Amino acid sequence: MLNRTISPEIPKPEKINIPEPEITTLENGIPLFKVNLGTQDVIKVELVFDAGINYSTAPLIANATNDMLDEGSGIYSSAQIAEMLDMYGAYFQTDCGNDFASVTLYSLSKFIDQTLPIFHTIVSEPNFDKNEISTFATQGKQRLAVSLNKVDFLARRNFLNAIYGESTIVGKMVKPEHYDALSHETLATFYNERYKKGLKAVVVAGKFTNENIESIKELIKNLGFSKNEGSNIKSEIILNPEKIYITKKDSVQSAIRIGKKMFNRKHPDYFSFSILNTVLGGYFGSRLMSNIREDKGYTYGIGSGLATNLNDGYFFISTEVGSDVCKDAIKEIYFETERLRNEKIPTEELQLVKNYLFGAFQRSIDGPFALADRQKSLYLNSLTNSHLEQYLTTLADITPEKLLECAQKHLDQTSFTEVVAGP
Repeated sequence: MLNRTISPEIPKPEKINIPEPEITTLENGIPLFKVNLGTQDVIKVELVFDAGINYSTAPLIANATNDMLDEGSGIYSSAQIAEMLDMYGAYFQTDCGNDFASVTLYSLSKFIDQTLPIFHTIVSEPNFDKNEISTFATQGKQRLAVSLNKVDFLARRNFLNAIYGESTIVGKMVKPEHYDALSHETLATFYNERYKKGLKAVVVAGKFTNENIESIKELIKNLGFSKNEGSNIKSEIILNPEKIYITKKDSVQSAIRIGKKMFNRKHPDYFSFSILNTVLGGYFGSRLMSNIREDKGYTYGIGSGLATNLNDGYFFISTEVGSDVCKDAIKEIYFETERLRNEKIPTEELQLVKNYLFGAFQRSIDGPFALADRQKSLYLNSLTNSHLEQYLTTLADITPEKLLECAQKHLDQTSFTEVVAGP
C-alpha cells in the first residue's frame, strides 16, 4: 500500500529539447515565425509592432491606439466586428507593453480564410471614431477615479514615477486631462507611424497547413506595412532612492512597494538574480511568504519580481498589509533581504527552488502557443535559443555561494526606493 506520509522522490531534471521555430523572411523584410505543433485545429496569428508605451509622445496614446483598433474599422462598427468573429468562433486580442504592441487573431483552422479578411479590416482600416474615443476617455477617467482610491494602485504608480522619473512616459502618472487630450488625430498619427511603419514580426502558431500559411502571407502583403529599422527607446538615468508616503485616510490597509531600477535579460547577473528573486518572493513557498504571511500573518499575499524591458528593468517587492502592522512588515522584508546578503541559502531550500523553476520552464514551452510566445520574446530581445540553454545550465549549476555574492551586489536596502500608501 502506498504510504502517503512520505513525499515521492523528486526526479533529477533532464536535458530539455527546445524546438526551434521555422523562420522565413517575407517580401517586406519581416520575419515570419512558424510553430506548427499541437493537436487542436486552432491557429494563432500575431502581428508585433514597434508601438509600445515608450514610443508615445504623451500618456495613453499607445494604449488607446492599441485598444481601439477593433472599435470600428472600415465599414464595420465594433459590434459588427464582434458578431462576425463570433460567428466563426474566432477571437481578436490586443496587447500593449512598454516596448511592443501586438494584435492577435485566434481562429479555427477551417475558418481561417473567412476570419483573415476580418482581421485585415481591423488592422488596416481603424476608424478611431470620435464618439468611440469619447467613450474610451469617459470610461478611462471613471476607472482612474476608482483606482485612485486603491492603495495598491497608488503605491504602484508612485513607485514607477520614483524610479523612472516624471520626464519619462513609463514614469509619468496618468491624470484625467491625459484622457481629454486623446483625439482622432493623435491616435491616427501614432498608428501611421508605429503600426504602418513599425511591423516587427509575424508569429503563426498552432495546427496549420501550407495553404493556411500562404493565406497569411497574402494578408501581410495586402496590408502593405513596412519595417522600422531603428528604435528610439533609450535607457534612463538611475535616480536616487527615495522613501515616499502617500496618505489615503479612509484606508484600513497599507500598500508597500519596494525596489529599484535594474537590468534587462542580457545582463550577466540576470539568471542568478532571477533565481535569487524566486527564493525571496517569486513563488508561494518563498521566504517573504513564509515569514510575512505564514508566520506573522500580516498579509494574504506578498511577492517580488524582476520586470524587464529592452534596455532596462526593475526589481520590486509588493504587498498589502494591515495599516497597524505596516512598519513591522517593512522591517521583516528588509530582514529577509539582509538574510540573503549575509547567509548562504541551505542546499535543500535551493534544490526545492531549482525543481520549481525547472517545472515552470517546462510549462512555459508546453504547447504551440506557449512555445511561440517564448520564441517571440527571444527575437524581440535580440536573443536566441542559446539564452534558454544558458538559463537551464545556470539553474542546474548555481550554488549558494554564487547567490550570496549576487545578493550582496543587488539587495543592498540603501539602494531601494520605498513607497507606502495608506492612512
